[in-house]
This record gives sequence, C-alpha cells and structure tokens, in this order.
Amino acid sequence: MKIRSITYFCNPGWPLERKKLEAAGMFLTEAKVEFEAAGYEVQTTRLATIPFPLLLGADKIHETPRLAAEISQLLPEIGAEYAALGPALVGIPDSYLVLPNAIAVSKNVYFSAVMADPKHGISMDAVKACAEVIIRVAPLDPNGFANLNFAALANVPSGTPFFPASYHDGNEPAFALAMEAADAAVSAFGNTGTVEEGRTALIAALEENAQKLVRVAELLKYKYMIKFGG
Repeated sequence: MKIRSITYFCNPGWPLERKKLEAAGMFLTEAKVEFEAAGYEVQTTRLATIPFPLLLGADKIHETPRLAAEISQLLPEIGAEYAALGPALVGIPDSYLVLPNAIAVSKNVYFSAVMADPKHGISMDAVKACAEVIIRVAPLDPNGFANLNFAALANVPSGTPFFPASYHDGNEPAFALAMEAADAAVSAFGNTGTVEEGRTALIAALEENAQKLVRVAELLKYKYMIKFGG
C-alpha cells in the first residue's frame, strides 16, 4: 500500500499570506518523513485551497491567472509538488471563464468546476461552461494533457485528497491521505483459494494499514493542532 499524496488544506488568503504557506511546507516535510518511517512510500505532497472564487472574491475573479502563477512559483519553496485551487462556482459564472488562462500560465496547478451539487442540482449552464473549459484547455498541450489539470465536479464534497477535485471549505488547516491500495487487493486475492478467503485477507490488510496510518496521523494532528480528514 502506498500514499499517493499527503494533501494539506488551507486558506492562504489573497494576497497570499506567506506564513500560511510556509506552515504548509513545514507540515508536509515532516509528514512525509514520518509516514516513510512507518514504512510507506509517499509519492507526492500537495496543497489544496478554498475555492478560488471565494479566495479572491467575485470582484477580483480576473486575478485568477495571477493567483495560479504565484502559487506555481511558490510550490518548490514550500516543498509541495502540486496545488489545487478549487472549483469555479455556479453562483459566480465568471469563475468558469478565467480557468483556461489560469491553467495556461501555471505549472503543477489544478482547478475544477462545479456542474452539479446538492444546492443547485444539475446546472446546464455550468455543464456547458465546463465543456467550454475542456475545449479551450485541450490545445494548451500538443497531446491534450492540459486537461489533466481540470475536473468537472458533480456532488464532490470538500476534503478529498485526490486531484484535480481537491478543495478546502474553511479557514483552519487540515490534511488527508490519498491512498493507493490496489497492491493490497492483488496480494490478498493472489494468495487465497476462494473469494471469501480473499475478502477476509483484504479486510485484515486494510484494517492493519489503517491502524498504522492513523497512529502517525494522530501524532501529526496533535503536534500541529490540525484536523485530520480534510
């Protein structure tokens, strides 16, 4: 079992508050060391913010490319490999329009956009806006890979550590682990004779790893006074 990402959630303010980003970097550096000491490969460390329309405010939504560029430049300094700046929001239509330019001027920065949520249901205007973002972003890379930096979201809550869908929903920092557990399933079912035996072995492996991971996470949680779980 591997840790795909340790994802740190925060509200970095705008203009960016460097102390908050430095605190994120300190946490991610130590968290990586601690989880590796517990026997886990940590593949990436990541930063996720509150949705960029809320971070900037509707009147400054045009500054999204500048925000993305500044975050992109700071990532190596704070020891984070990637950042997600959250989704465009149904209530702020202009937030969809700025995404292609923001993706174009930044590196290792991810965005998303809401097309359906419990409050608004399915927004056809938002669905069309997401499609337009995909069309405009595709040519940014010769192979179309720029769209890996964007996701259209339907009922995705805050706190997921998996990119590009990650975003935060508050001012207090938090963290979560994105796990890769396919190897555990292969091992469990590859060494047993029946489906039931494989199921039992997989549950045991998941529970054993969960206990180890939570022990490390709890130590970090209390040292940094930070919420665990996004």
